Amino acid sequence: MRAFVAVDAPGTEIAELQQEMMSFSGWSAREVKPVEQNNFHFTLIFLGEITGQQAEKVKEKLAKVRFEPFPITYTGVGAFPKASNARIVWVGLDPEGSAMLQELAGQVVAKTAEAGFVPDKPFSPHLTIFRAKNRHVAVDTAKYAGKTFGTSIVDRVYLKKSELAPSGPTYSNIYTVSAAEEKGA
Repeated sequence: MRAFVAVDAPGTEIAELQQEMMSFSGWSAREVKPVEQNNFHFTLIFLGEITGQQAEKVKEKLAKVRFEPFPITYTGVGAFPKASNARIVWVGLDPEGSAMLQELAGQVVAKTAEAGFVPDKPFSPHLTIFRAKNRHVAVDTAKYAGKTFGTSIVDRVYLKKSELAPSGPTYSNIYTVSAAEEKGA
């Protein structure tokens, strides 16, 4: 199975931002694919294709991750590789939420390393909201600098399975780690 470890990012304001950006930028559905609201997440580590046995080992290691719930505020818009030639359009986080999410990602990466997984790139807190299709697009990131698009609480980490289809990916949670406060710890 294709798998990754992530934090969900519920956000109706982000879905509204997507609609505004489509309208403002004049992007068509042929140019960009908006990420569906139920698929908003921060990937902490991408594991790639793993076996059932590897998934069990990852679950065992993730069970040792400890964290308390923390708030994140969605802030600003950015793009990879760059705003004038974007393949990915994303929303960032406030500095405090970003630091907390990086700390959580560090813990997850350390635990999954014990199961033999190494990240293919350093964790960079960003929420992908669009993927360019056949060609890159330009994004006016300055228009969204300093703007916020809602807040949510990070209180769960998920081991997710990803199934790819022509209509888009389907993600399902196959293991959940809850924040310490919810466990009564």
